[in-house]
Amino acid sequence: MGSENEAAATVESIGIQTTMDGSFMEVNLQGQLVRWTRSGNSFASQVRGSGWGQTHAITSLDDNTFLEIKPDYRLSKWTWNGSTYIEAVVGQGWNNARLITGITSNRFVEINMQDELVLWEFNATNQLTRWVIGSQWGATRLIAGKGNINFMEVKGDGGLADWYDFGWGQGVQQVFHDGMDLSDVRLIAGIDLDRFIVIDMPAGDLFEYTLDPELGYVKEQRGNGWNNARLIG
Repeated sequence: MGSENEAAATVESIGIQTTMDGSFMEVNLQGQLVRWTRSGNSFASQVRGSGWGQTHAITSLDDNTFLEIKPDYRLSKWTWNGSTYIEAVVGQGWNNARLITGITSNRFVEINMQDELVLWEFNATNQLTRWVIGSQWGATRLIAGKGNINFMEVKGDGGLADWYDFGWGQGVQQVFHDGMDLSDVRLIAGIDLDRFIVIDMPAGDLFEYTLDPELGYVKEQRGNGWNNARLIG
C-alpha cells in the first residue's frame, strides 16, 4: 500500500515547471505521436510523428521536451525546434524502469523493478544523475508528475495521493486524498501543479481533475472515445 511507501534521501527542490500550455503527448494504437493542447473545455490534436507503435513509455518534461523509453530500451530526450523533434539518446538499459514521469524541464521520477523511487536529473550536457528517494513502491499502479518535486500516485487499490518535497529536509511526503477511487483509470498525465488528466476504462472517457482549495480534486469530463490512446505523458 502507498501509505507504507518509505521516503528517503532529501534532494534540492528548485522551482516548479510542467507544461505551461496545458499540453500532453500521446502515442495512439496506430503508432502516431500526437501533441494535445488545451482548446476551450477540451483538447485539440496535432500529429507530430509516426512509427511509435513499439515505444514503451513517454513523459513530458516541459512544453517542448519529452522522454521516450524506446523499443530497444534506450532512453531518448526529444526537443521540438519549431518544425520537428530533435532526438538525443541519453541512456540505455531502461528495461528496469516500471513507471516514469517528468516533473520539471531537467528532472523526472522513476519507479524501478526493485520497487525503488528514483529521482533523475539532467545536467547541461544531458548527463544523468540519480538519487534513490524511496523504497517499497511495488504496489503503485500509476504516477503523474505535476511539479518539482510533486507527483501523483494511484495506488494498487485505486487510492490517490500527492507526494511533495516541502523542503523540510524530510524527503517526499504523502498527502492522501480520502474518498477518491481511481481504480478505473487506465492512463494518467500531469498538466500543471493543480491539474491532471486520466483516461478511464472500459468507457475510454477523458477526465480532468482540478485541485480546489476547499473541495479537493474536482472532476470534469473533457472528451470521450479515448480507447485509441496507448500511452500518454
